[in-house]
Order: sequence, then C-alpha cells, then structure tokens
Amino acid sequence: MKLKKDKKYCGVREWKIKTAKPILNEKVIREWFFHQKERTKIFYKKEVLKELSPWTEDEILKKYKFVNTKRKWDRESRWLLENISENKKLSYENKILNSFLFRVINKGKTFEIFNGPLDFSKLEKEDLEDIKNNLIKFEKYNPNYVFFSAAYILGGPKKNFGDWLKNEKNENEENMVMRMIKFVSYNKEKILKGIKEAQNQKEVYESLKSFLGIGKFLAYQIFVDLTYIEEFPFTENNFVICGPGCDRGVNWIFKDKDGLTNEECLFWFVENIDKIAKKYKLYWNEDEVFHFLPRSERFYSLMDMENSGACEIDKRCCTLFAGKRLKQKYKKNN
Repeated sequence: MKLKKDKKYCGVREWKIKTAKPILNEKVIREWFFHQKERTKIFYKKEVLKELSPWTEDEILKKYKFVNTKRKWDRESRWLLENISENKKLSYENKILNSFLFRVINKGKTFEIFNGPLDFSKLEKEDLEDIKNNLIKFEKYNPNYVFFSAAYILGGPKKNFGDWLKNEKNENEENMVMRMIKFVSYNKEKILKGIKEAQNQKEVYESLKSFLGIGKFLAYQIFVDLTYIEEFPFTENNFVICGPGCDRGVNWIFKDKDGLTNEECLFWFVENIDKIAKKYKLYWNEDEVFHFLPRSERFYSLMDMENSGACEIDKRCCTLFAGKRLKQKYKKNN
C-alpha cells in the first residue's frame, strides 16, 4: 500500500476543535449510540452470518431504510470497490474517471449495461455510438428500468452536463446516461489534471466542485470514492464536507456548538466519542462494535460520522421526536 499524505484537519480549525466546549442534546446522544451499534449488528447478522430477518427488534430500523454504519458496506459502494477501485486491470487514470462517472450515475447495474468500467484512453466517437445504441436497445426491451439511483439527487449533472455538451460540443444529447459518459470523456484531461495536481484533500474537492452541476455534496462523495483507490494519495479520515442531511443531524446532536462549524462538529465528536459515551454512561467499545473487521479497521471514522452518524440520526430523530414518516421504507429485496 502506498503511503498516504493527508493534511491533518484539512479545511477546519484544529485549535478550535481542541478547545471547544459544545453542549450536546442528551436524548439524541442516547439514540445516536444505540443506532450506530444496532445498525452495525444488523449488517453483521444479515451480510456476514447470512441470518434470516428480522435482524433487530427496533421498530424504526425494521420499518425504514437506513444506510450502513460504514459507507463501503452499501450495495453500490461495494460494486464500485470490486469493479473500479480495486480492479487490477484498470489504470490509475481510468479508476479516477470511472469513479467520477460512477457517482453521477450511482448504479452498478447501469454500468454493466454499457459494459463499464470504460477505458477512456481508447474511447472514440464510434465507441460512444455503440454504447448509446446498446443503451437504447436495452431501454426498448426494459421500459421500466431506472438507469439512475434514487439515493442521490442527480438533477444538477443531468441538466448541466447536457447544457455543456450543447454549448461546447454542439451536441444535443437527450440520453441522460450518454450525457454523463460524454461529459467525462470530453473533460478527462481536466478532471485528471485537477486531481493529480492537488496538494491536499480540499484541493481535490474544489477541483471536482469546479464542474458545473457537481455541487458540494456530490463533490465530496466523489472525493471519498477516490480514497478507495490505492494509488490515490489521500484518505477519508482528515477531511469532511457536510451535506444537507448531515447539517440537520449536527443540529440535532449539538444544543450549542460553541462556535464550531458543522464540519468541525464532526471532527470534535469523533475525537471525543469515548468521553461522550463515558459522560452519559453509555457503553462504546469499537473493538467490539466492529469485531468482525480486521483490527486495523475497527474504528469509527470521520466519514462514518458524516454518512451514518449525522445523516441517519437526523432521520431517526425526525421519526422519534418530530413525528415524521420517512420516505424510504425498508424492503427485503433491497
């Protein structure tokens, strides 16, 4: 494994995180620790032990859909890891470009339809036409198939990538998947240059966000995908960007942030997680929570906190304390 060169506390104030004394919401904290442990147990029972449901007695977790404690465990991320990030047949450059493309589609099945991952170094106009014809043919025989995942809002890339193709390449591309493929293909040098020249995690993120249609949330998700690539010089452990759900979760957890930004709140929480558990007399042992993982992976990361710790506690608290019904119900075939 190549040595990573993270900038510690990238994009945040280390001194503020070290000195802040925020006030937490106790009832939310109790739910937070329960949810993280119970959601991890569900994954272990379902995916490792292959037990039949029910995997929990918690009514909220039984009824509604929540992401896994660790992002790598989610279905589409697992597809990305197996077929792109850890694919020995792909060059580093193709891993980067396919990772970018994957997250603006976010569906491994769609990649399989157009025989992805793609070799962008050899992608010619004729290849693009073949891919488009295959997509049109598949859609003809599978009219109900949804080509994009509903997990992320992808309206920005769909519209803006289409506008870019029209304005820069004089191509009025109606097929949404082809918009994504063509945009990455035509911009491959710019994408690679921005990532390769970045000196730290935030610069990678800013280079991704510079593409019209890639907002802060999606740019961060692509950045995290890149950290799964062995050759990529940074990890997910020292840089974070809060998405809308994460922002709401932080507001549930913290009664008073003591001047911390939401990103700094995540750093502070992860650094103080053992102290928080002790203060509220809650049991938390990461060796036990993640007992089925290799020892080097038995820790709660900054990305875990953004992905599951904040976003999912927002969903749980909305159900428990605000009486709201979540949109995505859990279905066994998921």
